Parts: sequence; C-alpha cells; structure tokens
Amino acid sequence: MYIVFYISSHGFGHMTRCLAIIENILKNTNYNIYIACDGIQNEFARLCLYEYKNRIIYSDIVTDIGFVNKKNSLEVDIEKLESKLKQFVSSWGDICKLEYDKLKNLDIKYIITDISPIGCILGKKLDRKVVLISNFTWVEQYRNLNIDKNIIHEFEELYKSVNVFIRYELCMPITNLNIENKKNIGFICRQIDLNKVSIIKEKYGESIFITCGKSTTLKTINIKNYNKTIFTTSGISIATDKSANIVELPIDIKDTQNYIAASKMIISKAGWGTIGESLISHTPMVLIKRDTAIEDTFN
Repeated sequence: MYIVFYISSHGFGHMTRCLAIIENILKNTNYNIYIACDGIQNEFARLCLYEYKNRIIYSDIVTDIGFVNKKNSLEVDIEKLESKLKQFVSSWGDICKLEYDKLKNLDIKYIITDISPIGCILGKKLDRKVVLISNFTWVEQYRNLNIDKNIIHEFEELYKSVNVFIRYELCMPITNLNIENKKNIGFICRQIDLNKVSIIKEKYGESIFITCGKSTTLKTINIKNYNKTIFTTSGISIATDKSANIVELPIDIKDTQNYIAASKMIISKAGWGTIGESLISHTPMVLIKRDTAIEDTFN
C-alpha cells in the first residue's frame, strides 16, 4: 500500500520537511511511498532515501510555482510570477492526466500535499483522502501580492477538496479552508546526528551558517569582524574583511541540519524549515525579513 506525497517544487524547504516525515514512515511502517516533485528536488530525495529505494516511486513533475524572485534579490518579481502562474494553472489538466495514469493501479492509503494543488486534484479524481500539511497556503501568499483574483480562485477551489489539515507551529491565519478535521503539530526536521555535529565542530572549529535557500541567488554578502568558519549554501558569494574560512556546502549535501546544529549562529531568510532546524538544534538565528513574502514576515 502506498502513501502518496505531492510536494511543492518551490525551493527545498518543503521537500526537506517532508523527508523527515517520509523517513519516519519508511523506518516504522510497511507502507511504500510515491513522491511527486520537480526533478532537482527528487534527485535530492533519492540521495537521502537511497536505502529505501525499492519502496519508493518518484515522479519528476512541476508541482508548484511558489515565488519568482528578482535577479540577485529576495524580493518577489510579481509580474513574472503572475505570468508563470497562468501557465501553470493552464497545465493542470495535462499534468493530472499523466499522474492519474501512474496512480490509478496503485493501492493508495491517502494523498499528502505540501502544498501543491496537484495533490488536491488527484485526490478528488482518485476518491482518496487528501491530507494538507503546511504552515500556509498559496491563497494568502498570492492575495498579499495582489495576484490576479482568477488565479487565487483556482487555488482556493482546489484546497476545498482537502479532508484533513495538519497545521505546523507558526501556521499563518488561514481563512479559506473550511475543514473540521484539523490537527496542530510542532516543528519537525530531518534527524540531527550528534556524532556528525561533533565531527564538524572538531574539523572546522567555531562557525556560523549563512543561507537564503537553494531557490535564491544573491550578489556578494559582506561579513565583517569574523575570522572563523563560515558555512554557506550555493547561490551566495561571501566576502570578508578577515581571513575567514569560507566553506560552500555542495548543492547535493544531504545533512545541512547537522551543519546548522554545529554552528554558533545562523543568518537566513525566515523560511519555516530553516527555523525548525535551528530551534530543534538550539542554534541562535538572525532572520531576514521580506515584505513581499507574508510567510517570512509572519515567521
């Protein structure tokens, strides 16, 4: 029997928090897993879940648009985002026809979506329970940006097919989901390996971690008055006035949570996944506010 996941292909935060759930299911139950997400996120999942490869089916599709940022910026490019959303909404029929053909012969327990509308459509087509697990929906995000009301309406209608809403800690106020079955949970993250954390500390000494997510590219960030180790993720260039040891972690690294746990501080955009990993590992945070991303501002 399968549990099906439709995971937002916006960045990597939705995938990493779903991986924490998926790994727990694979370790502690006999369920098989179906994961639908964009190719780059699924490739990351394949690395992380390699030991369970015989129990997982991957589908490489665009499941979401999320945001489109301006070049070298954390600010949302509203015009480009709206254009991509119109194309995405018009593609739902073709995407779901292909997905239906893949799923129709599987024995499916339920469909979990974080927070892709595709999962809502397939749940309805297959007459399976849809579980939405998130701290927001795209309806609030796009309303905040004054995106075309017709696009927002399409998302709003699909979310109505959700049967269970599991709300993470820091869940934004959501008024568009009239669901009786709601459950609150706290923060989750991929398992932190304390032995690996000790190895990182021994190898690199004191460190800080700087990230703006794998969906963002920024120009040079200047760090002053620090000459220890600086861990950073791809898409960010670091310049310092001291002889700091700058370590750019590869894009396919499987355990950034261990590097966050090993660091004295993290500087990051206020994404939910990074906040969860930082709180669980007791790493102090400096968070960057983005007025165009209401989730970040709320967090």
